[in-house]
Amino acid sequence: MRTMQEEKLRRLKEFLERYVAEHNGVSPTLGEISAYMGMVKSTAYRHVLELERRGEITYAGKNTLELRGQKAMRVAFRRVPVIGEIVCGAPDEQEEKVEGYLAVPEEWAEGACFLLRAYGDSMRDVGIDEGDLVLVRRAETAQSGQIAVALTENGTTLKRIFFEKGRPRLHAENAAYPPEKRDFFPEKLSVQGIALKVIKDIG
Repeated sequence: MRTMQEEKLRRLKEFLERYVAEHNGVSPTLGEISAYMGMVKSTAYRHVLELERRGEITYAGKNTLELRGQKAMRVAFRRVPVIGEIVCGAPDEQEEKVEGYLAVPEEWAEGACFLLRAYGDSMRDVGIDEGDLVLVRRAETAQSGQIAVALTENGTTLKRIFFEKGRPRLHAENAAYPPEKRDFFPEKLSVQGIALKVIKDIG
């Protein structure tokens, strides 16, 4: 009898830890606990109280269940627009086509940000593949060596930018490109943002 109860308490604690990890630091309800454990709510409640008595969790009634260190597991998120195409012009004429929004961790986003869907393979060697989402911080300037969203006379592009003797150079990060295709020296350049992170599907 004692062994069976210990096994149930172990299963309950493992369930709580897994649930919290998978739900951004949010605890399951008593109903979810009882459903997982195959118990009526009153029995599940007694097991929760036993874990609380042992100091494994804190519990003071409805929606108060919390594991030790659980608050630190919660991550703040920010909704960032996904832009499929950037149409450029004067600031008051600029139009952006927003495909939707994606929640990204707050710690990823620096200032005003947007997500740009990548196409082509010019930045493959830095892990940016076609279809990836690139998190971009809006900016009007860039430091030499940063990956930037740049508007040139040929349109908008995502490249590593260098400034050499006051002249900008846009560099494609793909060693398979011939030398003459890896670097572009625009006559006109307007920085629109700095790439921060890449978000991609696995499959």
